[in-house]
Amino acid sequence: MQIKKYPEDFQVEEVLVNKEGKYLVFKVKKTGRDTIDVIHEIARRTGIPFGRFGYAGLKDRHAVTIQSFSVDRIYEETIKNLELTNVELFDFKSGQKIDIGDLVGNKFNILVREIPENAISSIISNIKKIEEHSGFPNLFGEQRFGGNEEIGKLLLQGKFKESVEKFLIKDNLDEDLVNLIKDAKFEKALEFYPNLHNEKQVLIYLSKYPDYSKAFRVLPASVSSLFVHAYQAEIFNRVVLERINLIPLNEVELGDLVSMKRGEDYYRTYVTKSNIERVKKGMKSGDINVIAPLVGYNSLIPKSTIGKLSLELIEKDGIKKESFRIEDAPFLGSSGAYRNILGIYKDLFYEIEEDGIRFKFFLYKGEYATVFLDYLTSSLS
Repeated sequence: MQIKKYPEDFQVEEVLVNKEGKYLVFKVKKTGRDTIDVIHEIARRTGIPFGRFGYAGLKDRHAVTIQSFSVDRIYEETIKNLELTNVELFDFKSGQKIDIGDLVGNKFNILVREIPENAISSIISNIKKIEEHSGFPNLFGEQRFGGNEEIGKLLLQGKFKESVEKFLIKDNLDEDLVNLIKDAKFEKALEFYPNLHNEKQVLIYLSKYPDYSKAFRVLPASVSSLFVHAYQAEIFNRVVLERINLIPLNEVELGDLVSMKRGEDYYRTYVTKSNIERVKKGMKSGDINVIAPLVGYNSLIPKSTIGKLSLELIEKDGIKKESFRIEDAPFLGSSGAYRNILGIYKDLFYEIEEDGIRFKFFLYKGEYATVFLDYLTSSLS
């Protein structure tokens, strides 16, 4: 089974609510290019500052993606006339500024190749299981990690030297270069280090100010925040997978923390004897969801299996809630967040093609298509 052999195999289109506003909003179709790369080129070609552009989220490079950007209205004619490699700009209109998170979800069109002969029967069986549970485990995909979770764990343990070395030392580095880094000979290490922008910025900082706890300050916040967030995601995944072994995914227990819809907003509350029947009813309608914390120093911890597992797992790593403040480097800390444990899909369609099976579906923001596909195609080899 193979996903993403070619960018065209993995097509994604953002779905967001466009409200009337004073900004220029336009769609960008990219093939084999990521969000930041394209914004940087538009900025370079037009002279528009990078920070003027708004976008709802990052999209994978190895795919065909359609997403919306916003920018000040005065730049419309300048942008309309641009011609970029493997990029199409279209559907220009007025709208509100787009910010990170301004996303309802994504529509996917994915070709999975090298499918065995028994595929359809297995897929039908898997869909039945997912429907029985009203959704699938809302895990973070592998692209969330990439070793960042290990750096995050070291930071939370206060092991700043080890965290920086983990960031700088790659598998393919020469042993002599690795020893220069471990021996804190950063200026010399710079002479031989590969052309990796973020890592070299950290080396430059350390060559001037040998303070490991502050070294990640030179990175963009979008990069440095990944470390602790990846560790939080790893703990979340482990909590959800362990809970599934004890309690069905779509069931609730006393002490769980749930997100309840009220109008257009959501609020969090604990499940108690007095509200559990209302919660069960709301879960069936989709207005109420069991949530687990991405543990941080301000997190509400459920008084249930989820909370017990969350604290047990971080404590095994020598980490406590308060550790997420990272007192020596508070810019790396996290107050915490919450995430539904149940992923919900819509509009699932699949068909056999000459090269494999094509899947089309909609997922809400924060849900991973690769995770959903894993559950759709589990047991396929």
